[in-house]
Amino acid sequence: MTHTSPALLGLDIGTTGIKVVAFSPGGEELAKAIEPTPTRRHANGHTDYDPAELWALCCSALSAVAHQLGEQQVQPVALGCTSMAEAGVLLDADLQPVYPIIPWFDYRTEPQIDWWRQHVGFSATAAICGVVPHPMFGMPKLMWIRDNEPEAYARGRHWLNIGDYAEFRLCGEVSTDFSLASRTLVLDLSNQCWSNELISRIGIRRNLLSELVSAGTMIGRLHDEVATDTGLPRNLPIVRGGQDHVCAALAMGVSEPGVILDSIGTAEAFFLARTAPDMSGRLWPDELNQGVHVVPGLTYVMTGTGDGAGRIDAHRAKVGLDFVGYLAAAECPGPEQDMIESLAVDGQALFEKMVWAAGLERSRCVTHIATGGGTRIPRLMKRKRLIGGRRIQVPSVAEATCLGAALLAGAGVGIYSSIAASAAEMNSH
Repeated sequence: MTHTSPALLGLDIGTTGIKVVAFSPGGEELAKAIEPTPTRRHANGHTDYDPAELWALCCSALSAVAHQLGEQQVQPVALGCTSMAEAGVLLDADLQPVYPIIPWFDYRTEPQIDWWRQHVGFSATAAICGVVPHPMFGMPKLMWIRDNEPEAYARGRHWLNIGDYAEFRLCGEVSTDFSLASRTLVLDLSNQCWSNELISRIGIRRNLLSELVSAGTMIGRLHDEVATDTGLPRNLPIVRGGQDHVCAALAMGVSEPGVILDSIGTAEAFFLARTAPDMSGRLWPDELNQGVHVVPGLTYVMTGTGDGAGRIDAHRAKVGLDFVGYLAAAECPGPEQDMIESLAVDGQALFEKMVWAAGLERSRCVTHIATGGGTRIPRLMKRKRLIGGRRIQVPSVAEATCLGAALLAGAGVGIYSSIAASAAEMNSH
């Protein structure tokens, strides 16, 4: 009789890439596939994703991992999804997309946010959702569709975040998790429900917003059609995931005060766990936004910059250097070194804000954990350490967002006793 080993899958739909990684219950990476995120840039300055093309690439990556696992005689036992936040898909009554996905970094929504600040208010919004009005968030995108594509908006019946949409395509569930909902600008953070007050004031139809379901909940089983297309097992459990940075925090064990996660991807985000939100108003002027953690009972503070390591990628493309060539050029004074220095300096300023948010007196008292592609830039990490005057831990987890989704999947099917214990139990397997 042939015996197969179990695997937990994490699907991550990111700004630059779509990844699927399979892990053993002990956290060993067993298989991986990456597809480029299909970004479309238009002459009018708008950027978007075609939902069908995005889903096709998800299936391609899932199929590649299924094939790799089959060769190893490893059986997937659960799948969790994670994704970038602030972008969504509007579906019609037949559950078909009615408009392309507007990504978080497309700020065509600035007029909607100008209106929001004037008519709803900066502080009034933050007092409910713990997030300050900004054009990157989810609801301004839905408002933009309403204002500029009224026929598409009229046909809309469901607004799903990108991770929600992937889970819908996998198993048919139409719902969202609290960490992604935290980035819509209409989640009541204290009561962890949709804010009817904010929804009413911005004039969005309440029934467009999906049911809130906690991360780590099994929400369905893989559709037969998707199983056929990808080679994954029929009836594979699909478990509710969460936002990419929050899933990375779970994988890195960032679930207690005094630990700050520095997630250096296309965007750079700093993340701090809390046992309760701070609704005093002191965090709002610095745009230190809050939300719901994927670990039950926890919230978080997060800030960042939209052009983290992405500014280096953009500069590499401009000067025509590959990654290795760029790193070599950065060892000498010049624009490459200056670009890396700017990222280190900007990161330190944000880190100090997070230390203040944590209520700590000195940054050296904080545990600084870094993850993401930016940690593979030696000069950046060296400068971060020297400017901050502290040690930075870089765990050997290469794919933290996918691992966080896989941990949620494992907790959802009982491989781990709970979400909170999942990272520790993974390390003890």
